Amino acid sequence: MSARRAARTAAAVAYAALAAACDVGQGPTTGTGEPIQVANGQFIPGDLPGAPPLPEDAGSLPPDAGVRPLSVLDVTFNSTQIVAGTGAKSFGGDVSNDAVAVGVRLAGQGTGYWVVPAGVPDLQIANAYTFGMSTAFDPNDPPGLHALRFVALGPSGAGGTQSDVQVCIDSRIPDNGHACDPSVAPPKAVFSLQWDTNFDLDLHVVTPAGVDYNPKVPLGEPLEAGVLRSIPAGLPFIDRDSLRGCLSDGLRQEDLVFPDALPKGTYHVYADPYAACGQNAVHFTFTLYESSGTCPKCSQNAVTSRSGELLASQVTGGSAPALFVQDVSVE
Repeated sequence: MSARRAARTAAAVAYAALAAACDVGQGPTTGTGEPIQVANGQFIPGDLPGAPPLPEDAGSLPPDAGVRPLSVLDVTFNSTQIVAGTGAKSFGGDVSNDAVAVGVRLAGQGTGYWVVPAGVPDLQIANAYTFGMSTAFDPNDPPGLHALRFVALGPSGAGGTQSDVQVCIDSRIPDNGHACDPSVAPPKAVFSLQWDTNFDLDLHVVTPAGVDYNPKVPLGEPLEAGVLRSIPAGLPFIDRDSLRGCLSDGLRQEDLVFPDALPKGTYHVYADPYAACGQNAVHFTFTLYESSGTCPKCSQNAVTSRSGELLASQVTGGSAPALFVQDVSVE
């Protein structure tokens, strides 16, 4: 590490300590339970420093005016579509070279903001330093359009003008993006199984035609080469195999999605305790959601729900029938 970069990193650390000390005696916290978590950042309680974002029609500085002090010059990302509960969502970009750190928060949500140090000089942009962060979003974040708000921070703790990136937080219940674009219709029905700990459960729904939809057979029939490559339009499908191999995905949820109307008849719903993953027990809730109304005033509504508990001693590994949860009749 160069002496200059070391000095900048030290200044960023000093900034975080200064911000914490100024927050009515509260020190930095872990940020647990916040709507956004930054793996390589430090959480600071309180308001994000700096001036509010400029209106979209405020225009830019004249060509000879230079860069605004403490500026976020650009923000880069792979996608602004957020699946709440999942991690490793990367954001990066550039800040003006008078900044030692970058602050970020989900605007209007949570109790504070995160700080990451500015990085190295950007070889393609004059007088700019890079920054990067690995983020995760809480499963309980409200779905819809949100502003992810950034600000460049100086060594004294001052912030520049804040800058927003609009992100879409998807609904926990598959909705085709309706939460962010009300003109888009959600699926006609979703059978959803959610649970409270890292225990590998599998949702099984047997249709009136006798087809068993489950994460191992997500389209109701064996997959070519065992891989789900695409979903034919209009066909029901299971969206994921959560906790497969006991690998946490942050969701603990599986959904059978019916894009079109449910065929009439009785649906048998089961929960299969496939693997305990070191847990003693798991509590689960099954809910059936159906959509109604005409978009953009359409909505998804829970029409039936049932909860239960499974024990590690009941694990089947897929070798025995799953636990019956309830029948759902469609007329």
